[in-house]
Amino acid sequence: MVQKILIILNLVIVLAGAGLVFYSHNLLKPEPIDQSAEAQALKDQAVSSSQIQPVPIKKFVVNLHSRGTRLRYLDIEMNVLPFSEDQKELIKSNEHVFKDVVIEIASQLEPDDLDSVTGKILLENKIKKQVNAELGDSPVIKQIYFSGFVVQ
Repeated sequence: MVQKILIILNLVIVLAGAGLVFYSHNLLKPEPIDQSAEAQALKDQAVSSSQIQPVPIKKFVVNLHSRGTRLRYLDIEMNVLPFSEDQKELIKSNEHVFKDVVIEIASQLEPDDLDSVTGKILLENKIKKQVNAELGDSPVIKQIYFSGFVVQ
């Protein structure tokens, strides 16, 4: 009697497991993705983002912190690439924010740090992070290109 109950119990467990596997493999399939529509959307997005022109920020000078008696400065000119075309006016109207942020960040760095590639990348990342925080909830700056960068 006990053996029959155990056999029936094992049969029920095996059938439940098989039913669960069948259900998960055949009935829980996600909707198929339209590959051609996804590819076209990616192409359209790439084309539209590649046609955005950067916004130039006029050349200005930042005094740098120096330990010696010699005055050190950074002569910088940059172009700011926004995420979308409609953000260009926001960047143009807030050029003073860019300059303030660059002055604040660069004046805290050593001139030798700014001479290295890592220092320039660090400066760019800090500028992007702080300006994006000051200009609103959504990020505005995608990339910063330094067209003039002289540490004297």
